[in-house]
Amino acid sequence: MQNPLRSEAEAFRFLVVVIAGAIVVAAASFVNTWLAVAAAVVAIGGVIVWLVRGPATTEHAPVLASRTPDGTHRVLLVAERGTSGISGRIDARTTDVLVVVPALVSTVKSLTGAVDDERNEAQRTAEALAGDLSRSGLEARGVVGADDTMLAIEDALREFGADEIVLAMGDDALLAKARERFAMPVSQL
Repeated sequence: MQNPLRSEAEAFRFLVVVIAGAIVVAAASFVNTWLAVAAAVVAIGGVIVWLVRGPATTEHAPVLASRTPDGTHRVLLVAERGTSGISGRIDARTTDVLVVVPALVSTVKSLTGAVDDERNEAQRTAEALAGDLSRSGLEARGVVGADDTMLAIEDALREFGADEIVLAMGDDALLAKARERFAMPVSQL
């Protein structure tokens, strides 16, 4: 299940609605017990409907754009665990690279907290790719990203401010989604 409260603004609205509902129920309890029960049922039903219906289709995710200085070309390289041999495939004008390897784990492992092996493997991949790129003359570092690839890209862009996103993954749906969301070139190796 996807978290229905994906932003601080959404969580704040949820909190305001819950507090307002509690105030209405408390006020109704002074008038009549059954009125308080009815108010509670309406408030809880409203919150459940709001959470189940999900985000409005007219809302678009924020588009993140780069603000790098002139003469610098930063590339955000997003790779899967176990990826290797990409140092010669990065654009020649690139000066800085941030390698992000999302820590993708199964739902069962996520629920049980058994994610250490996957995170460690993702860290080894990120460090190995960054090391290969550094040996080829680029400023590079590797990090482990969130367990959702799009969220990992968004987090990395907030920290790194890339000019280009390169996906070292064979997922065409992810490529299309990234091209739609981000206001910068997105390519695939």
